Amino acid sequence: MPVKILVVIPTLTDDPMETIESVVGQTVEVSKILVAVGSKLLYRRLAEANLDNVEYVYVRPNFRDPVGKRVAAALNVALSKVRLGDYDYLLRVDADTTLPCRFLEENLKADVDCVGRAGYAMLIKMDSFIKYFNGRFVEVGSEDSYIVLKLLSQGRDVISWMLPPRLKRMSGVHHPWRYYFVRGVEMYKLGYEPFHVLRTLLHDIRSLFMVLGYFICMLRRVERYEFAGWTFRSQVHKLIFGNMA
Repeated sequence: MPVKILVVIPTLTDDPMETIESVVGQTVEVSKILVAVGSKLLYRRLAEANLDNVEYVYVRPNFRDPVGKRVAAALNVALSKVRLGDYDYLLRVDADTTLPCRFLEENLKADVDCVGRAGYAMLIKMDSFIKYFNGRFVEVGSEDSYIVLKLLSQGRDVISWMLPPRLKRMSGVHHPWRYYFVRGVEMYKLGYEPFHVLRTLLHDIRSLFMVLGYFICMLRRVERYEFAGWTFRSQVHKLIFGNMA
């Protein structure tokens, strides 16, 4: 019996048609595609396409929220339109990402709870998504990292892609300073240890805002996520022994 795959694609202003085409062109057929659109103009234009098994949902974005929280909120509105238990897998893919035609075929072979450690393309078993997240994306600043670390802390299997997606643009080039600050806040809440955060300065000077966000949270003793202790121990283990727990 073929697997049933629900696809969700969030977009603010990026035209998702190339992403949709790459999903439709998979060697493993998907059951339904939901596109959460944050622009009325783009929503109207997309709705005119009237593609089979593709549903567009307009979600008015709250620009006061971090990007990750906005994305998660939009995805949850889209997911409310369907019965999640009717599907075996959830594929969450960004509108600035395309998938090789055998992406699903190869990554399904892994048979794990989640394939993909980055939000722009994550293939998640639906029963795990329902069990550990109540069938909703957690509306936080770094919803993809939250999913990965939550599953790992529960002893579930999360791996990188067997066959990776393709980003249509270089990651991170368009992000303002506030993005990095929020990322630092999220790294603190997720449980990352300080040395992990400080090392990011070696790769990008904008990470200074990330470090600032992290240490402000540390000084204020901001509440962390429930699995933060597991993350901290795993990162310390990695520092000492050179591998992830």
